[in-house]
Amino acid sequence: MIVTAEQIDSKNTRLSIDFADENVELSGTMLIAGDESAALAYAHFFEQDLRRNNAELFPVPEIEIPEMDGEMI
Repeated sequence: MIVTAEQIDSKNTRLSIDFADENVELSGTMLIAGDESAALAYAHFFEQDLRRNNAELFPVPEIEIPEMDGEMI
């Protein structure tokens, strides 16, 4: 995930998140009231929203469970 914050004016910052480094074609941009530190503090929540709203782009790998052949734990 690539996060960038660009100060637009004295009151607003543009927060951008891009998932190209994860081979996922998804990016999002949001205008945040505040400076760069406010935008970066919000980045985690914005990332989670993007992942949740586009879950089909982030498949969960299947976990293989080995068979126990009658062994008891």
